[in-house]
Order: sequence, then C-alpha cells, then structure tokens
Amino acid sequence: MKSKKKIISMLTILAMILSLIPNTHIFAASDITKLIVHYHRFDNKYSGNIEAAALNNNAVGTISEKTTDEYGLKMTFNFSGSSSDAYIGFTVKDDSVFPKDKKYVRAKDGLAEVWLIDGDARTYNSPQLINSNLIVKKNNKSYIAVEDSTNLLNLTYKYGKNGYVFDGAAKGTVDILTIYHDKDYFEINVNSNRIGANVTTNMLNYYTDVVFNDVDGFMQNNKYYLSLPYIERLFQIGTLTINSNSYLLNRQNSAYDQISAAAVPEQVGFNSEKLNKIDDYINKEVNEGFPGAAVIIVKDGKIVKNTAYGYLKKYDTAFVDGAYQPAQLLPQSQWEKASVNSLWDLASNTKMYATNYAIQKLVSEGKLNLDQPINTFPGWQNYKDSYVTYTGNWVIGKGLTKAVTGKETVTVRDLLHHSGGNIPDPQYPNKNVAGDLWYQSSDFTNRAKIIDIICKTPLQYQPRTSISYSDLDFMILGLLVEQVSGMSLDKYVENEIYGKLGLSHTVFNPLQKGFSKSEIAATELNGNTRDGHINFGIMENGSPVNIRKYTLQGEVHDEKAWYTMGGVSGHAGLFSTTGDMAVLTQLMLNGGIYNGTQVFTKEVADQFTAPYSVDPTKVDSSTYGLGWRLASKSSSYWYFNWGPSRSTYGHQGWTGTLTIIDPVYNMTITMLTNLRHSSIINSNLDFDGYKNYSIGDFGPITGLIYNALMTDKTPLNSVKLSLDKANLERNQTANITLTGFGKGGTPLDLTNAVINYNSSNPTTASVENGIVTAKNTGSADIYASVSLNGVTVDSNKAKVEVTTSISSIRRLIDEYQKKGELTSPLLPQLNNSLGQAEKFINDKKQKQAVSHIEDFIKHLNNAPMENNISKAAKDILNSDAKALIKQWS
Repeated sequence: MKSKKKIISMLTILAMILSLIPNTHIFAASDITKLIVHYHRFDNKYSGNIEAAALNNNAVGTISEKTTDEYGLKMTFNFSGSSSDAYIGFTVKDDSVFPKDKKYVRAKDGLAEVWLIDGDARTYNSPQLINSNLIVKKNNKSYIAVEDSTNLLNLTYKYGKNGYVFDGAAKGTVDILTIYHDKDYFEINVNSNRIGANVTTNMLNYYTDVVFNDVDGFMQNNKYYLSLPYIERLFQIGTLTINSNSYLLNRQNSAYDQISAAAVPEQVGFNSEKLNKIDDYINKEVNEGFPGAAVIIVKDGKIVKNTAYGYLKKYDTAFVDGAYQPAQLLPQSQWEKASVNSLWDLASNTKMYATNYAIQKLVSEGKLNLDQPINTFPGWQNYKDSYVTYTGNWVIGKGLTKAVTGKETVTVRDLLHHSGGNIPDPQYPNKNVAGDLWYQSSDFTNRAKIIDIICKTPLQYQPRTSISYSDLDFMILGLLVEQVSGMSLDKYVENEIYGKLGLSHTVFNPLQKGFSKSEIAATELNGNTRDGHINFGIMENGSPVNIRKYTLQGEVHDEKAWYTMGGVSGHAGLFSTTGDMAVLTQLMLNGGIYNGTQVFTKEVADQFTAPYSVDPTKVDSSTYGLGWRLASKSSSYWYFNWGPSRSTYGHQGWTGTLTIIDPVYNMTITMLTNLRHSSIINSNLDFDGYKNYSIGDFGPITGLIYNALMTDKTPLNSVKLSLDKANLERNQTANITLTGFGKGGTPLDLTNAVINYNSSNPTTASVENGIVTAKNTGSADIYASVSLNGVTVDSNKAKVEVTTSISSIRRLIDEYQKKGELTSPLLPQLNNSLGQAEKFINDKKQKQAVSHIEDFIKHLNNAPMENNISKAAKDILNSDAKALIKQWS
C-alpha cells in the first residue's frame, strides 16, 4: 500500500509540473491490470509457484506481492498494457492434483481476484465466514439450518404439504420444505430426509426411480439442518474449514484453457461406482438390441467419463441386379463396434455447434446485426410476401390455414428465436410435398437457386406471434453465414472455429474429408424410405424422384441437408466425436474461450442463452433462446429434466443426439446414438431404436449422471492403517483396516477411494485387496496410498513379522513329500531331527533344541542326499531352520 501511495504522489507532482507547461500533449500511461490469487493448501506448504499471463497479448504478470494470510498464500500479479477487462490466465503449479491446468478469469475495472483450494478444479469468490454459533455438530459433521442460511446462500424457503405423490407418499400427507435458489427449487420431505430437485410432471410420470434421493439433513427444534458437504453438492459451492472456522465460497466463472481427463471421477465430485450404473444401463439396452451410443461427461474442466457402447452398424443393404435390396441384419461377426473416436451424425445439434457458433462469432466481431431484415442481405431481396408461391402441400386448406404476411419484417433474431413464421419442414426434396418448390442439388457451392426457392416459400404464421421450431430458419441462417463470411459454411466453421480449438473430427461430409465409413455410425437402414414406406414422387418424365435406398453411413441423414444443400446446411449435416463435442460444449461454459483463443464473447453467449417469449410476461416459462433450447425458471425442455439445473441449455438431434450444458454444475454432457439404425415397427413409421428403448429419451442417463454426484467431498487429510495380526507364519494372512480422516480428524468413508497397497519387502509379505500374505521369514512394512475426493495420501506403516515354528516346518515337509520334492532316506532324518528339537524345546531345553535343528540343517546340506530334495525345497527349509535358531537364541 505504501508503494502505491508513493506512485500516486509522484504522479501528482508530475501532473503539477506538466500543468505549468502550456499547449503540451500529455500521453496517458497504460493502466495496470491486476490479478490477485488466494490459494489454500491443507498442509500449509507454499512455494508460490504460480504463473499468470494475459489472454490478449500473452503478457506475463509481474509479481508485486507474495505473502501468506489466514487463508493461505496471496500473490498479486501486475499486467501492463492489458485492458481493464482483460482475461488473465493462471496456473498453480503447486496444486497437488491439477498442477498443469490453466484457467482464465476476467478482470473488472482493472482487477481480477480469485480464491483457490488445493485439489479443487473450481475458482471461487471471497469466502464467507459461517457464524460458529449457527453450526451443529453431528456424526463428526458440521450442519447449518436452512433458516439460518438465507443470506449466506441467497435462498428463500417455505414449509407446506406435498402437492403431488412425493416419493410414494400420497398428496398432502408429508411435510415438505421447499428451498428456492436462483432459478432452482428443491423439495425435502423433512421426516424421511428425501429430496427432489426441480420436479416436473414429466419427472413424476417417467423414470421416477432417478427423481428422489437421500439428503444429509435432519429436523431439530423446528429447523431443518443440512450438512456442509451436502450444501456443497446441492448448491455447487465450496466449503472450507480453516483453524476451526468454516467458510462457504461461491463459484466464480472461469474458463479452462484445455479440458483433460480426471485421474478418477472423485477429483471433481463424482462417485465412480454410481457412474458405472450408466454402463450397466446402456449395455443392457445394447444387449437387448439397441444399436450404439457414446457418452462423455465434463465437470469443472475434467473429463470424468468417455465411453462408447454397442455398434456403429448392424444392418446393411445388398446391391443385386442393379437395385438395392431391403436391409438385413448382418452376421454378428460383421457388426462394426463403436469407439470413443467414432463419428456420429449430429442432426439438429448442427444448428448450435456450426450455425449458432458461427453467428455468435460474427456478432462478437461486429460483422452481423441480429436485427437486420433478411430481405436486406444481398440476393435476398425477394424474401417478401409478393414473391411467395403456394404449391404442393403449402396451399391454403392443406398445409396452411391462411395466407400470412410480414415476410419483409423477419430478422436474423426472429429466425434464431424460431419466431419468424417459417414452415417447420418444407420438404424441398420431396416432390409429393414441395410441389413447385421441389429442389435437389449436390452442389453446395451454388446457393442462388435454393435462396430463390426459400424466398418463394410461404409463411405459416405471422412473425413474432408464436414460436415454432423450424429447420428452415437455420437453413437460412447457414446461408447468411456463408454470405457474411465469404466462405462455405463447412470451410468457415472448420477453419475459423474448429481448427483453432484443435479439433479435427468435426466436419460436414466426412467421406469427402478423409474419413471412412467404418469410422462413422450408420443411421437409417434403407436410405430415406422408412423401410420402403416413403418415396419422393415422380418426375415430369415419369421417372421416380431421387431417394437413397441404401443403408446410410457417412452421409447426413437429413433429407434437406443431403438432397437440397449438398450435405452442408445450417440445420443439419455436422458429424463429430464425443471428444470434440466435449470441447465444443465447454466453449459455452468458458464464455467463448478455449485453447488460448476467443471465438465469441461471454456477453454474446449470455445474450444467446437468455429466454425469449413472444409474450414478455411468459418469458420465465420459455424454453427458447437465440437458437439454444433452455430450461427456464418455471418450465423445462423435456431433455433437461431428471437432474440439470434450471439454467441449463443445449440441444437435441433427431438421429439420437443430445447436448446438455449446465452452468450451475459447471458441467457438460454429450450423448450420441444411432437410434435410427433400426427397423420401422408400425404404420406411424416409428423406429424400433426410439420406440422400444428408453435410452432414446435420454432421461434415465441424465438422471444417473446427476445422481452420481457425491454428497460429501471433504478432502482426505490422513489415513490410519492397522493389521489384525502383526506376526505370521508362512502362508498365513492378516487383514488390513483403513480409516480415513479429513482436516481436523473428521472420519471419512473410504468406500469410493482408490487404494493401492504396498509392501516394503514383497518376498517376505505380499499384499493384495487388503490382505497380507506371509511368504518367507523376515519383516516388511505394509502401507497404502489412498486417493479420495481429489487428494492422495499415504497411510502410516505397519510392520509385519513372518516367523516360523516346528509345526510350520513340519507342514512344509509334508507338502514337499506330497509333491515328490522330498524323499527317503533324507525324509526320516529330517523328521527325526525335528522331533528331537520339538521335545527339547517343550522341556525348555533351548540349547539341546538348537543342536538338533543344526543337525536338521546338516542333513539338508549333506551332498549324498542331493537327489532326495528339490533345490527350492532345500532353500526354503534351510531358511526356516536358520530363522528358528535365531528365534530361539
């Protein structure tokens, strides 16, 4: 602080001097942007090995302060030449779990300040001290009442009866505490200590087994108490105890420069055993006939699961006598197995991760105005009511109820909101439906004709009077991206976005980009014919309209994207892998930053995920943003039930894909399937993979993921190891008991810990699965390395002594005799010496007993007896006999 005052004083003097000089141009000095890092370690060992650099110019921070306080290490970095709202990256190389992770935070008015906890991948705001008088201790845990937490946690609450069947309890029969936190609400049965989060009618009607869970709380003196670890789980905040003081820490937004795999899911708060239930569920679906799937989960910048299941292709069509035959199930030996590197047809997720990202980038760069009318873009001057053609199904009284006007008023924003009045699916490739609007072309480099067709397409409703999800909206938006960027959509996103993020497996038209069919999940069995039930009509010359009849693999399934847009469209056509999708979804949580580059701004990302309604009074129940599908305060998109917060956004794809981006949980989930790679099962043209398998709804998987989050993330501080027996004879065993403790001696459950047992002398005593087995005489130290909740701790060492006895040696002799490794005449000599030794030791005549064991050794090593004993038996009996003498001496 003194140095700052000196600087101010010097600047004041300089300003006074300069003010005396007339007509002088004064150049203002660059402002200094600061990053203050507070870092807490449980062992209080700090070296200050923290690096910091600005995102925009890679300027390295200059350390101006390095000290410790009650929280821990405090370091201040100065950045000259950086803007007052710069993104600043930092790496805590001393972190015991994440020493390589770089995270970015954004400065405000020239200052960024973060609080970090060792082994915790999150970034926090200033800790809030909990009044110790409010804390109740129970079972070695700290609890605080909801009623006393309103200010600390920024929540409200109310008590009442259950308004629906709650976890089996009839309506109005149990006492419910409802907690409101931001957009989310949690209902707790205060008698059974069971909780439901953001429960909706859909959740009560479907997959209820993943809706209700245990809560670590209790009712006492008319208040309901929650444990601090459970508060951390429920509200996704940090908890910390320092010198008997307990703190709550709210998470601060930060961008992870790279995502990477967690060593164990527990590092970021997942229970491995519960995560494995996802495998059980999906494998069961696959074993019953579901084709294939892949799931990736990223939390706090860490990949906690990336798994593929089932098959990319099980069916195929044969080409016989110039025609494709109906698809048949292949022999199982020919099924193509899915892997985490497989590409999947994203369908409508293309809208977000190609078109929306392109638009978010262009808007961030000031190259696209969301409120610009469509008909003011070059080539779109005919996007107006007077140019509309009513034809095919799109005539009054058939696909349309009335003539609608207002096409000239439709803006980019309207299309993103799906409120521009467009037909959901104009079916341009299908002459039966499109009539004179029919259009097929494989040339995606010439867009003039499709733009003209779109301009002729009538509206279905008055713009901005309703919301109706439409592929046509994003076909137009993709074409606008091409016009504004001057590149085809695929080149723009692949070069300007994916390439800069380090992604190489997210592409349009993958078969034209170097990928083989065997790397890509197949979709519909018989092209776009729905197993022969669909055709696209007849051309004027009497020939059938082109329609694919072969099993689709590596070609976009969507009809408009393939036949009309040449595989490159704003609404469908993108293929990707789970790994690439993890990066693309993380980009939104990161506020547009990844891999040292900024694709779009956080302000634009926030604008695009804000809910919209044509009726402003109903915005809290809207599930639409600018392109993104949302969970909202009083409603939820179907796919965002069963766990996600009400701040979640993402999208679903018709081929069986789903992305979930949850900023409250700092988590993204991508689920990719090829559920359409299955037979049509009824006259409604339903696919078996969708109709008969719950995986197609995604709800069970989502529920299992959120239920796998741990309710106690207390860091492991120490481990005590004990043995039920410290003295063993050869082949005897001892059981190990491990007890884990948190900071301050709080016992921890090690059920989900990763445990590696060790022996300092494995030839004497080996250890496996918590059991010590004696091998040879001698001593060994037994210890364990235990990893839990992101912390790895070595236990104390427990010594085990492996001894021998006459009875032990006699058992060895019997064993070798049965194996044929010990025979007469040596055998009776050894037994005689052993018997004499036993007699004398029982009579407490130690000297004579030792003498007979020495005779035992002489017999063993008598050269004429070499053929009567194996070398291995001889070595072990020698060792034990000598050990016995040592014990008696």
